[in-house]
Amino acid sequence: MESESRKMKYQIPTEVLKLNPRVFKYDINGEIVYVKKREKNKKHFGHILQSIIYKITKNPMLIPTVLSKNENEVLFEIKKILKLKKDEVNVPDILFSCEDYFVMSDTGENLKEYIKSHIEKKNFYVEKALGELCRLHYKNNVHGGSQIRNFTIKDEKISLIDFEEKIPEKYIDEFKIRDLLVFILSLQKAGFDPDVKKICKIYEEKTSKEVYEVLRKFLIKYKWIYFLNRGIFSKIRMKDVRDFIAVIEKVDK
Repeated sequence: MESESRKMKYQIPTEVLKLNPRVFKYDINGEIVYVKKREKNKKHFGHILQSIIYKITKNPMLIPTVLSKNENEVLFEIKKILKLKKDEVNVPDILFSCEDYFVMSDTGENLKEYIKSHIEKKNFYVEKALGELCRLHYKNNVHGGSQIRNFTIKDEKISLIDFEEKIPEKYIDEFKIRDLLVFILSLQKAGFDPDVKKICKIYEEKTSKEVYEVLRKFLIKYKWIYFLNRGIFSKIRMKDVRDFIAVIEKVDK
């Protein structure tokens, strides 16, 4: 009876689902929760471009991780979150789920924005987030979208959110490196000027896995994109390219 009552409590009215974006905050009798709806169109231009680059390079770190149109990403993500919960990774609680949406507990403010408003403690919170990523990897899990925006903070506890990426199991080790790179790139993009060597050193101490040289060699391999930083390209280049170049320059010494 209690579980049925709980289930009814967290069901979201159809009109509320229709009026809100794919992920939204919702107040249920004073309790803040987050709702995530199913997405019909999963592939975007970025995924198509990544597929082309992977076909050319054959580098496992560049494998697209988007689900196929026939896969239900709501059920996929729920399963992943429940597994991580068992592995004692800090993730939201699943309060209600069905094929079209799920409701999760509030794990706090977006860490990227939180750091911006507590910039004097930037290094402290970046290291805390890195520690949570290390815990994820230590349990032999990967994220696939480990940008700083996919970390949250509440009562000084860091959690991970947004587990939509489908990672090929045979490339888990490669994707751990990719996770770390995505994390670093997102710090650069946010304007946090990441110390790549220090981040890698902390990661190595927590996971006993050497990553700096692997990451450095990967980045140096793609120095050819420097041409996008010259001449007319310097006026039209995308910010993502500029951030990637900035991270390359941090390790190319």
